[in-house]
Amino acid sequence: MATEIAAIYCRLSQDDGQTGESGSIQTQKTLLTQYCTDHHIAIGGYYCDDGWSGTNFDRPDFRRMLGDIEAGKINTVIVKDLSRFGREYAQMGLYIEHYFEEKGIRFISVTENVDTKSGVDNLMLPFTNVINSYYARQASTKTKAAHRARAKAGMYLGSHAPFGYVKDPNDRHHLIIDPPAADIVRQIFQMFADGIGYVRMTKILRERKILNPIAYFNQNNPDYYKRDYWRKPFDWHATSIRAILLNEAYIGQVVFGKTKTKGFFDKTRINAPEEEWIIVDNAHEPIVSRELWDTVHQLMKGRRRENSNGEIQKFAGMVKCSTCGSSLNVSFDKKKGKYTGFSCWVYKNYGKDRCTSHAIGWKTMNQLVLEDIRRNAKAAKLATPKYKEILIAAKTEKKKQETEKCKRELKSVEKRIAELDKILNKLYEDLALEKVTEERYQVMSKGYEAEQSGLKERRKQLTELITRAESAYENIEKFIPLIQKYTDITELNTHILNELIQRIVVYEKTDNPDGSKSQRVDIHYKFIGYVGMKEMFGLPMVMAMAKDVEIDDALIAEAKELAKELAG
Repeated sequence: MATEIAAIYCRLSQDDGQTGESGSIQTQKTLLTQYCTDHHIAIGGYYCDDGWSGTNFDRPDFRRMLGDIEAGKINTVIVKDLSRFGREYAQMGLYIEHYFEEKGIRFISVTENVDTKSGVDNLMLPFTNVINSYYARQASTKTKAAHRARAKAGMYLGSHAPFGYVKDPNDRHHLIIDPPAADIVRQIFQMFADGIGYVRMTKILRERKILNPIAYFNQNNPDYYKRDYWRKPFDWHATSIRAILLNEAYIGQVVFGKTKTKGFFDKTRINAPEEEWIIVDNAHEPIVSRELWDTVHQLMKGRRRENSNGEIQKFAGMVKCSTCGSSLNVSFDKKKGKYTGFSCWVYKNYGKDRCTSHAIGWKTMNQLVLEDIRRNAKAAKLATPKYKEILIAAKTEKKKQETEKCKRELKSVEKRIAELDKILNKLYEDLALEKVTEERYQVMSKGYEAEQSGLKERRKQLTELITRAESAYENIEKFIPLIQKYTDITELNTHILNELIQRIVVYEKTDNPDGSKSQRVDIHYKFIGYVGMKEMFGLPMVMAMAKDVEIDDALIAEAKELAKELAG
């Protein structure tokens, strides 16, 4: 008989719960070494996977053990109990009852008294494997539930704090600001809001000798990284900048569940639907304001290409065609190093059969938007209460009929949803009482359920429309302090545009009776949408606004100046 040379296999992970010293790797090794001594079995090697789940058979030492089996170095595998070998009964069966048998490998589980030398028809083996697999599923479910409960309570669950934060020494699930790193985070957000692209920003950070997140972490935790891949301390990459700009932690949020595993056995990470995320506001102190976050993320949604100067076109993703709705392309003169104008992307690529040019010059666009912002800012500064009143009246009047129509439709939709609930309940009752056949029930219920599903989606849409319409006052309250800052601006930049403007809609040029051409451009502001300044603020209205505040010569002059601008 061939000499028995055993592989001592040990495993332990968090899914095994509180095993204590009795389940530790060292205890397993000691017990199995003693077993081999008592049964005169030679030990060919120790194979220990510490920190690896029993449902994952792609463990490093497990694979090494299989390699030694293939090489003929061992012919016996010994474990303390079957759960140390694994916790997925189908895979375990394949290894123990098929692979080991084909290779002539004796398998011993000491605690359950399983020894394939006596045959693999021991009923304890499959039953124990099923129980261990069930235990792993239950443990996984409980762990996920515990994590979700903690996330809902606003606890931070990451192993390391994001760059800009450190973990609270009194509560590892709470983040506190790390001032030096937080300052870099603010600079990154501000640079992006100012139109500096990823590539140029990495160059700026390198030139300023700013430590990248990994190098900064290592500076404070010098023994953590065992390899040298972090040792280019000022080497910033676009991916790390983008990761910072996308991290909701910087506005004080805890976000949990963005990714999930495909299944219990397939541990591949996939993106989870947004409705499954857990989002908790005000979980910790924010590093950047919500306004700056929104500005940056509006920029990120646009198509952003850096020009030869490493800058982002400041109107990127903002200028739209009134006919087809597509973005307008911008032209850049490389020789002169400046932008020249906009034209419809669809027209440029597909011709006049699909759209028209909607062309507008860069200088014209820049001047139109600059003047419109200044006019709104002056009106807001001149008499805030009256300006607010005018905006509310304009927005609510415009939306009033639409809102009332939505409310009527919502009432009708909710009534029909309730009716369908009754119909489906009655239909199920008829099925139970055998008044309708199963086939008939399936056909009818499918139609009603589809109708109800469509109505529920429409109810959601209507509710959102009504909520937005009824939040006009709140939105105007947010807009006024934003616009008031820009009364005296003389030049536009990326930050100003993305803070104030939602979109700019360009119409095709039209011929006037006198032979001249004109072109309509609608500027839609954040919070309040399109504001028709000429229609809303004629000279009488501006003078009426002046009466609402302390009148002096300077104010009257400013009111007249604004009226002239509007008339022009």
